[in-house]
Amino acid sequence: MIRFLFLITLAFFINCGPSSGEFGWATTQDENKSILERELYMVTDFKMTRVNLIFSPSDTIHYIYTFSRNPGEGAEFVVTLEKESMGFVEIDLKKKTLEAETNSLKDRFIRLSPGKYRLQVAFEEEVIDSIEFDVLPEEGYSVESPNIDKGEEEKDDIIKYSR
Repeated sequence: MIRFLFLITLAFFINCGPSSGEFGWATTQDENKSILERELYMVTDFKMTRVNLIFSPSDTIHYIYTFSRNPGEGAEFVVTLEKESMGFVEIDLKKKTLEAETNSLKDRFIRLSPGKYRLQVAFEEEVIDSIEFDVLPEEGYSVESPNIDKGEEEKDDIIKYSR
């Protein structure tokens, strides 16, 4: 009987709170769009990944965070964006409510300055997931650059440390 109660209690604690999930990313160029177009435009196609997250300062960066299992209807989360500057410094903090139809959190960041960033998702003051990404200067390294000389790569600190 004691073993049975222990297993039930253990299962309860394992299933409490939200599980971690997956990050998805999309970018748009919103410079020539009106405010109304920007607000009404809905991104629906996200690339689910945690690697090679490099963006441009001119990008509007859209993210989605989908949970592996439903954390509960109406659950509130805190999403923080931090920028590295002598350690990570919080630059944005938002309370987000789970979107019931997609079981996810969505938002965007507009015109981030070059640097290294960390995005964290927290529930009840506990970080459940985080991810880091880079915003490189317009004239910096591009993922699409086909011919990169390894010697030049070692001289360029941005390229060397962005991998």
